[in-house]
Formats: sequence, C-alpha cells, structure tokens
Amino acid sequence: MENKFNIYHDLKCIWMASNIVDYKLCDKDFDCENCSFDKVIRNSSFENDSDGKVKGNILDDVLEKLQDVNYDEKVIYLKNCLIMKRIFANTFYLGLNPMLKPFLDNISSLKECDLGKYILKGQPVFQFTGEWGTVTLTSPMNFLMYDRMTSPHEDISKSKWMAIIGAIQPEIDASVIGKSRWNEMLYKTFEIIDDMKLNVPAVGSTMLDGGTKIKYLYQFAGKDKYQSILESMLNQ
Repeated sequence: MENKFNIYHDLKCIWMASNIVDYKLCDKDFDCENCSFDKVIRNSSFENDSDGKVKGNILDDVLEKLQDVNYDEKVIYLKNCLIMKRIFANTFYLGLNPMLKPFLDNISSLKECDLGKYILKGQPVFQFTGEWGTVTLTSPMNFLMYDRMTSPHEDISKSKWMAIIGAIQPEIDASVIGKSRWNEMLYKTFEIIDDMKLNVPAVGSTMLDGGTKIKYLYQFAGKDKYQSILESMLNQ
C-alpha cells in the first residue's frame, strides 16, 4: 500500500503538486515542454469578456484594484489593516484598509465582535471565512464596539465602513501608521503579486483536462499560500 502511495505521489503533475488543479497525473514523463496540458494552462492567461475585449487573469484583476488605492488624508490608518474616520468626539467609523480588500475574495461569512463589548488590544475584531479557510483580524488598540454596519453575508468589498466604535485619542495615537508606512504596506502588496507571478505558474481563467475554473486568488495561489498572505497582511 505504501509503495502504491509513493508511485501515486511521484506521478503527480506539477500543476497538481502546486495545488493549481485538483487531479492530474503526469503521463509524459515530466516532459513539460512537449505536454499539451501544460501548454493549455500556460497559454490561457487571458480570456475575452462579454464585449469581446481581452481581460487579464486574477492577478491582473488584483493589480488593477491596487492601482486604484489612494491615501486619504481624511482617514485614520491603523495597524493590522484597519482604518477609522471620526464621526464626532470619540466616536468613529471602523473599516478595512482598501489595500486589503482586493486580497479578500470569496468570503462566505463574516463574524464580528459583540456589540457593547470593550475590545482589548490583541483581541479578535473580525473573522473572515471562505472555502479557503478562516483568518482573524485582531485589534491594534482598546475600543468599545457600538454598532455594526455590515451583515454576516454582505459583500465587504462594497462596504467602506463595517462598524461604529468608541475610542480615546491615546489609544488611537499608539496604533496609527503614517503615510510613509502606508506607502511601504502598499508597495508590499504589489510585491506579493509580483512574487506570485514569478513563483506560481500563470494559469488562466479556464483550465482543461482535470483543471478547475480560476475565479479567486486562493484558487490560483493554493489555500495554504493564500491564508499565509492574508495573515501576513493582518499582522502589520
């Protein structure tokens, strides 16, 4: 039985070993250059949209969204990819840093901390769950949760603000990131995509012969890699 498992493992196509396709065994003695399946995947980096125009793969979609992210002087940027905006006195809107949203895809549920609860630094604020797994965003400061502005199944990419909170200025000051740090974080997001382009095969929107349709970033990167990316962004 162990010998059969080893043979199966050794025959895994590089695309299956990379978790890009669910199932594909190599029948070409790993001669990728002359493999029709390999060519199908590598040459399908682009597809036509409903208007017949060429559009890029999922990485290009993420890059396009990141290029639209701008620093807003009216917004307070916090650690752990959170943002705030003052409503009045010590009451604020709380939301996600826009540079995080292009990476959050196929969210099936959102769990927020309880209303009226005093959240301590390091405690969970939001928990995102998808087919790829679960990640938790923790608070960089102490604050009071007043109200929610999103539902558990709402598309968070369309919601700038997710909650209303109360916080005092000393807590905020200790958690704020400046514009230079914001620029570093944005630059890092571009590096993440560049690294994926270099180290993950450039699959397209449709893959044949055992492949799956690539609609989300986690399908492209693999679930483990995708979760690692999110966790690194939520802890900076």
